[in-house]
Amino acid sequence: MRPRSMYPVRMANGRTSAAHNSLAALEAKTPVQPHIRNDGEDKWRRLGARILPVFTGERLHCTIEECNEVVRSCLRSSEQLEQVWPEIHGILRMGMASVVRILYRQVNMTPKYENRSNPAGVLAMPSASLLCESVRADAAVEALAFVWEMVNSHVVPYIEGVFLPLVQFGIAAASSGNSAKLSVRNAVLLHFRDSVVVPLLPSLDEVVNMARAQISLSCLPALVHMLTILTALNPTDRGQFYQTAKALSSLLQA
Repeated sequence: MRPRSMYPVRMANGRTSAAHNSLAALEAKTPVQPHIRNDGEDKWRRLGARILPVFTGERLHCTIEECNEVVRSCLRSSEQLEQVWPEIHGILRMGMASVVRILYRQVNMTPKYENRSNPAGVLAMPSASLLCESVRADAAVEALAFVWEMVNSHVVPYIEGVFLPLVQFGIAAASSGNSAKLSVRNAVLLHFRDSVVVPLLPSLDEVVNMARAQISLSCLPALVHMLTILTALNPTDRGQFYQTAKALSSLLQA
């Protein structure tokens, strides 16, 4: 029986459904057996198929311990450990494509894609920027607040647990430690910021004006929480992202 989604999302016809899986074809492949040795590339692909449902609000299709063993197997089969992060970033990029699809479903729209060609075998990525251009700002940020709750409270803990061996192998930093190395938590949040939040900055800026006009927005606390955490990923950056976060935070405190 397929695990039920913890975060049901709205279908385009208004009904709710178990979260959409953006990599159905990949999931359909033979599931990973933790103690079976395959070549490194195949192992990473199969690991991704196991954990990508987490990005649609579902639970893992196996135990954390089984995933840990698969990750260790992937690490042992990697010729150079510094080549591990590109594989993980690839999984996270595909996971965020699922998150963007949920954004679209929350506003009852079919996902839109940029007009660009993809290399053979590379999945097309839905565009959060095109969603921003297609719906009202308040609808876009309500959907953003929804997926932020899912990513922060569901995706991040699961992915940290799955990739715990990266800390044990010295490849990633522990989330609570001070290190020049990237932590798995921060890697997930950076992908979320760049793939989901940054394209929606125009909607967030419009929401600032709406809030200044005394238009009530129930999602404002969630947005401030999100932007506070994401801004801390690069505390020296004082660009548009920081300015939007600062403006929304000041409105909440007013």
